[in-house]
Amino acid sequence: MEHDPVLGFAALAHPHRLQVMRLLMRHYPRRIPAGEIGTVLGLRPSTLSGYLAQLMEAGLISQERRATSLLYAASVEGVSLLNAAWMGDVCGGRGWPETGSPGARVRNLLFVGVGNAGPSLIAEALLRTQAGEAFEVFSAGIEAVDEPAPEVMTFLAQGDHDTGLLWSKPLGTWQGEGAPQMDIVVTLGDRAAAFAPDWPGGPHRAAWRLAPGLSLAALQLDLSARLSPLAALDLAVTPAARVQRVLDAAAEPVIG
Repeated sequence: MEHDPVLGFAALAHPHRLQVMRLLMRHYPRRIPAGEIGTVLGLRPSTLSGYLAQLMEAGLISQERRATSLLYAASVEGVSLLNAAWMGDVCGGRGWPETGSPGARVRNLLFVGVGNAGPSLIAEALLRTQAGEAFEVFSAGIEAVDEPAPEVMTFLAQGDHDTGLLWSKPLGTWQGEGAPQMDIVVTLGDRAAAFAPDWPGGPHRAAWRLAPGLSLAALQLDLSARLSPLAALDLAVTPAARVQRVLDAAAEPVIG
């Protein structure tokens, strides 16, 4: 069937359907149960069902049944077709945002956790060690705590990471006038993915799940393995689409 961009634009022309799309994109490539979508967005099941049906008809999301549950995920193919129709057919190739395109400047990457006391600080320290000056690395928490977890700081110090640059911060630290422009925003854990706000400037986004109950050593090994392909990229020549694929490929834990 020929792609009809009008269906896509119409499906997104409602604030609640747009919220659903944003939520699924935050979690991509994970599939989300309909009940979880409704709970996070405060939507009644009957209302949400209609929104999901219209987004599916437009080819922007996909559905999968597992036992008695219906799970939904964003369709990157559908979104790409809509982008191509808008930027290509409508705009003649003009208007692609500069954010995320190859360039020589340092990339700003933000890790977002729930409390910015554990995993997000470990990820910040690891990427800073692995990538050197290729990235300027930041972290923050949706529910910031006063101090990093002492056991995390001790563990990182014993691994020869510079802990002097690590401190717990609320998201507002990196928002507003004078804040650095973020090129990549990675949420760590499902709660962070669900409640992190949309970031200005259209950065790359990724939602990385965390396996429950990991020791600090296992968590470090897991995050290190997922960060290595990103740290190895030459960002001066890597197309934006390739950067996003690397980020999405690290969505699930490799140690669990």
